[in-house]
Amino acid sequence: MADSQFDRLAPLRRLIEGAEDPDQLGLVAALVDLVAHDTDLVLEQVHSARDIAARTKAGAWIGNTELAEIMDDADHFVKRYKMQRDDVAQLKSDLQAKQHTPES
Repeated sequence: MADSQFDRLAPLRRLIEGAEDPDQLGLVAALVDLVAHDTDLVLEQVHSARDIAARTKAGAWIGNTELAEIMDDADHFVKRYKMQRDDVAQLKSDLQAKQHTPES
């Protein structure tokens, strides 16, 4: 289970508190939008999984068309998040390189 004491958004909160420049605020706002959108997508998929599990546990029949739609959605999100994971890994690498580069 998730640790309720750990604030996963603390770094984002610090960015918001420290941003004063309009360009920085716009970038932070875009990041908040990204996190919000991804959170919504994850919740939607978890609700779908819970619904399938509950219906299956209750012995309810799930139609092939409905299962195909769920599979299509899942395939879409798997592809999307695999690409995003690769992009995030590159961003982390770029950030680490920038953090370890001595300033001129």
